Amino acid sequence: MWHPAVYGFNGDPAKMIEPLHSMPFSRWWFHGELNNPPRNNAKVTLPAGGKVTVELACGKQHTSFGGAKPDMNEPCPTDRPAAHAGPNVDPKMLRGCGLAIAYKSDAKQVKPEDFVVFSVNHKCVKNRKTVFNVPKLPKCPNGKCICAWFWQGQVSNDEMYMNGFDCNVTNPGRRGLKRPAPARYCGGNPQSCVKGAKQPLYWANERPNIAYHGRDKLPAYQNSWGFKDGAQNDIFK
Repeated sequence: MWHPAVYGFNGDPAKMIEPLHSMPFSRWWFHGELNNPPRNNAKVTLPAGGKVTVELACGKQHTSFGGAKPDMNEPCPTDRPAAHAGPNVDPKMLRGCGLAIAYKSDAKQVKPEDFVVFSVNHKCVKNRKTVFNVPKLPKCPNGKCICAWFWQGQVSNDEMYMNGFDCNVTNPGRRGLKRPAPARYCGGNPQSCVKGAKQPLYWANERPNIAYHGRDKLPAYQNSWGFKDGAQNDIFK
């Protein structure tokens, strides 16, 4: 994910897209960029009850921040297999991505169990400009929350992707969020899915929160792991 509010945006672009696997916690958490925070108070605005569009790409040069043309909507126009969904991005192979929020204003105080997945896009990462529906999130403390984008590829090694960013909720609701629980694989048996607020899928690195079930049941921001498409409206108290 590319935005000036992302931790590491002003650092090495290659590190921003590095797959996260077999890493110690300090290296994969926020991509190891907690000491490289956003500049100039940059934040991603989350309009509660509305939509937010973020830019996803395999390099900054393919985004508006790197000079990409406005009508270019491919995330990896020069390397389509980098989307980990086949040579030409097969929609059936996309495993989705999610946005999560933590109600703390200091990223260094955020723990993995603080993040609540609030929106999911099952077709991620098909488009550079990816739209997420935002539920009626409550107000952020001191005008800032900490958010993160999480993605899982299909045709890839055992790895995950994460980019943390500063965010703020506008037009907020009044209901607080439930304490999130780790998700679990429930493909073929919807009744066994974890209901309500869920944590992102942490795996393939130190301090995972889910079990690995093999290549045919890879973690996914899909129904098979209890994440419906769109706003996660079951996260509220």
